[in-house]
Amino acid sequence: MFLSLSGILILALLGTLVETARYTACAGHTARTVRTAVESLLTEYSRPLYENYGLFFLESGGTPYEKVIADYAADTMEAADGQSMDFLAGGISQIRVKEKTCLGDNGAAPLQKEINQYMLRRLTKKQLETWQDKSSDLIRSQDTAEEIEETVERQQEAAELDVQMLKLMKWIDGITVSEGRIHCEPEFIKMFAAGDITSQNFAIGTEAVWKKMKPYIDDTPVHFSKLDRQRFRRRVEKVLRLTEQAVREAVSLKTGFRKYGREKTEFADHDRKMETLIRQMSVLETNREILSETCRILQAERQEGEEERLQQLWQDYDTETIAFDYTGVEEKGGAPDPVDAMSGVWGNGILNLTCRDPDKLSGAEVAEPDNFARLYENRDGKNEDYGKRVTALAGEKEVSLTGVLGELGGYGMDEFCLDSYIQDRFSNYIQETSGWKKTLKYQWEYIAAGRGSDRENLQTVLNRILLIRMPVNFAAIYKDPARKAEAYAAAAAVVGFTGLEPLIRLTQTLILLVWSFVEGLVDIAGLLQARHVPVIKTPSQILTGFSEIFGLSGKVVTKRAEKFRPAGKKSFGYGEYLLLFLALTGHSTRLYRIMDLIQWDMKRNGYKDFQLASCVYSLTVSAGVTFPARFFRLPAIRSMLGRDIRDYSYTCEITKGYL
Repeated sequence: MFLSLSGILILALLGTLVETARYTACAGHTARTVRTAVESLLTEYSRPLYENYGLFFLESGGTPYEKVIADYAADTMEAADGQSMDFLAGGISQIRVKEKTCLGDNGAAPLQKEINQYMLRRLTKKQLETWQDKSSDLIRSQDTAEEIEETVERQQEAAELDVQMLKLMKWIDGITVSEGRIHCEPEFIKMFAAGDITSQNFAIGTEAVWKKMKPYIDDTPVHFSKLDRQRFRRRVEKVLRLTEQAVREAVSLKTGFRKYGREKTEFADHDRKMETLIRQMSVLETNREILSETCRILQAERQEGEEERLQQLWQDYDTETIAFDYTGVEEKGGAPDPVDAMSGVWGNGILNLTCRDPDKLSGAEVAEPDNFARLYENRDGKNEDYGKRVTALAGEKEVSLTGVLGELGGYGMDEFCLDSYIQDRFSNYIQETSGWKKTLKYQWEYIAAGRGSDRENLQTVLNRILLIRMPVNFAAIYKDPARKAEAYAAAAAVVGFTGLEPLIRLTQTLILLVWSFVEGLVDIAGLLQARHVPVIKTPSQILTGFSEIFGLSGKVVTKRAEKFRPAGKKSFGYGEYLLLFLALTGHSTRLYRIMDLIQWDMKRNGYKDFQLASCVYSLTVSAGVTFPARFFRLPAIRSMLGRDIRDYSYTCEITKGYL
């Protein structure tokens, strides 16, 4: 009896130990089986996505993931045929996908990881450093852009006084200069002669101006005995309105000069003349009173002694105190403004000016650009219209060249992998890919610009390059004394008077910018023709002469670009500019635009039900497995435990994704 009881206890102990060991083995077997099943599911990645973009992602749709995992696991978990005592056999009670990480989640981080794995096998840190070295000179050129803007701002402040002076010149003397000719208005403040009609009495020291002005002078105040009351009253009323305008402008000029004159400027002689002229403007008040009183007299009924009253009144009408400086007006004043020429050229659009055959440009477009950025509420990107800056320069003479390039201080290997992947897998204006159909052909441009059509994206990129090239070319042209002097002479001719030095300097700067603009168009045409366009130019490398600013056309620009030699390995070409713009585009914005392109192209190539947003990168799977008890069901052990243990369950959780 004792031996029997001892044997039962030993048997129960051994059975318990074996069953416990078996349970541990089943737990490990379950984890391995579920892991293998999930990995087997991941092998069903989208083949076209991998073959065309080198990306591993699992399409969502069709058979539920849980069923696929269960089917893969079932073969391993179930007992083999003819082996009723398979110690590791069990039954799957539950398979649940608890969490899925899709391609666009977390700012499209899964897409970035896949791209990194794809590109890191092909890139080195040295390649990144080489590209950064090549682009550093171009980025430093933005210092020149800031200097240009600051210079223009200072010159505009000073030149604004000269612009006001030109208005007063027109209202007081009636004189304007345009298109190489002197014009005199039919009515102006000095038009009434209260004494002898001589140039000295009208403060005109330039014969050419006096010849234009003299025929319009009205000597009625000298001959009131022959007064035509109605005609004279109408003319006085018109001049009175001009005088009131001039008085207001003179007050504004005085205020502006006080603000401007707080600091010493480079235009000391001009400033002294301006200060004198502002003091002379005080006679306008007296003239206004005379004109107003004359209107009151002439509006009333004719009275006895009217002629004597008018003669007495008009003795104080001043036409000789205010003396404008017309120096240089006889030389070559009023020449065509190159900025106007720029405006005319710009109206044709940058594509028509820089592309050899604009009619053959891609007309592809999409209905919803930046679709994934909106879907994921990404606010990382901004689509600036760089063409507006050039339009503002051509139309309003507003100079805005900074901010086209940003900081690349945080640009590292992840960013470089992303942009290199874009260059490897997508097409642009000068680098097409064959076989796989493209919804948009200029895909680098789309990622950098985010517009809805190929033409818009290309135009945005070229406008941005133009704004980069302008400061570079400006610096080269400005270093050349001959070109600088040529621009100054042209500026003096545009202004019409050499006495308005600040306005001439501003006009000279604007002419140099126009010159830089035209040279920039030639640079862009050279880049599109795959030619070597120096990143930083010397004066000898400028291809455009001043006379060539006028009458530009697309044929002229593209022909001149042929003077650049073909690009070499060390050239900073169109692709490098695009890579620079990509680097300056928000990280998540680039990723979402890549997703746009993939989605559009997958559908275009026949995969109409493809949904990139649902493609899975990783899964977290929970599995429950039930194992039948083996040794716990022995009568002796069951009796000792006091209950019948038929089976027990094990739950595991596995997270698996692509590397």
